[in-house]
Amino acid sequence: MKRLVLTYTLLLALFVSCVQSGKDVQCNEEAATVTVAIDTMDLANPYILYDKLTDLYYMTGDGGAMWRSKDMRVWEGPYEVLAPAAESWIGASPVITSPEIHRYKDRYYYMATFTDRAAVMDTVGGKNIYRTSCEIFVSDNLMGPYTHIAQDAPLLNSSHATQHPTFCTDELNVGYMIYNHSGEQNGDATVQIIRLGRNFDVQVGEPYIMFRASQNSWSRATNSNGPSPLMKAPFLFNTYTGGLGVLFTTYVGNEQCIGVAYSQTGHLDGPWLIEPAPLLDGNVGGAMLFNDYDGKLLMVCHKDTVIGGTRKSLPLLIRVDSQFDKLKLNGHYKF
Repeated sequence: MKRLVLTYTLLLALFVSCVQSGKDVQCNEEAATVTVAIDTMDLANPYILYDKLTDLYYMTGDGGAMWRSKDMRVWEGPYEVLAPAAESWIGASPVITSPEIHRYKDRYYYMATFTDRAAVMDTVGGKNIYRTSCEIFVSDNLMGPYTHIAQDAPLLNSSHATQHPTFCTDELNVGYMIYNHSGEQNGDATVQIIRLGRNFDVQVGEPYIMFRASQNSWSRATNSNGPSPLMKAPFLFNTYTGGLGVLFTTYVGNEQCIGVAYSQTGHLDGPWLIEPAPLLDGNVGGAMLFNDYDGKLLMVCHKDTVIGGTRKSLPLLIRVDSQFDKLKLNGHYKF
């Protein structure tokens, strides 16, 4: 397999906004919005990008809406940017988790996990697995509206519960999607990659398994000494020295942790080696990397906590040092 190089639009800050020249503003400025401090938001799987043209940060996460901010401290929103087709398998009001937005060939691609809780796709150990898959939407504007590329058929195998898509390209600028096959269905979650067709409406060839949950030595299943079968939220990144890594979320008992795996060859076909300890623990998950307006590398994830008797997922910003061949966390981001 060819070595893949991240498009890493978040690192290159190539996004343009919904106010780009010559195009109509698509975000609904008249919709009711609020301003919220980031440390009070309830948003799992946060995804942040910085747009150099507007000098604004944009954030999305579970639920699929968009937020924007000047300083990452206070966010305005939510803006509804997705326009799902009622006739597609996901329906007009799907459950949306782990969305990401990437710029590719002057268009914007919104990819996320969609779940239809009215449809059971499988039953494992007496537990229903609801129809869940990764799909891709497209827009000419960062703020949408994003419309379904291929509403007639699912992008991935419709019998597989797939989650948490992310995007990269190779040296020829061919697009690929990385995602995970749910461990709740297959018993040993896998991080996989597929090549996308020219229009991102079909997969080309068969998925390639990068690594499995069972390869992780430190995760633990609930009430078991064995590794957790659950692994999700892959996010591909390059190290400063040109290495290739993947952030992921797994469990030690009931507690979420963030782990990292590195390719031993710098290629996606590995072999991949998972680090012998979590990168970050403390009931945290859904990590991704991005650059701020200064070009400094940051990680955002969510931290699950209970506030006033209510369980919330709070976005957490962490400074990252990538000057070496592996990531190093340098404490919480200070505004």
